[in-house]
Amino acid sequence: MTVAAELQIHEVRSATATEVTVVVRCLRGPVRLGARFSLVRDTRAPIDLTVTSIVRYHRPDPTVDPGHSALVTLRGTGARELLPTIGETGREVMAVVQGDNPAAS
Repeated sequence: MTVAAELQIHEVRSATATEVTVVVRCLRGPVRLGARFSLVRDTRAPIDLTVTSIVRYHRPDPTVDPGHSALVTLRGTGARELLPTIGETGREVMAVVQGDNPAAS
């Protein structure tokens, strides 16, 4: 799989079984509305989450570029996989999700 979109989760603001709102840093992209994430990088946990909202500087935005942060809402299955875990060092480890952007229109 070619990874065209990658987000590092910094904070989980809210999470339900089917939706999660997170503060992210874009590692690879840009990540666009409709991007679909299928894998949590380090745990290899399968997910199926689609970007439904991106907010940057308190305004809706269709993309978030590499190196930039945003508030992102994802919907689908696997939202709970994005909650932080405790690593071998006893420190909190945040998830990195990988996926693909929608085809350009």
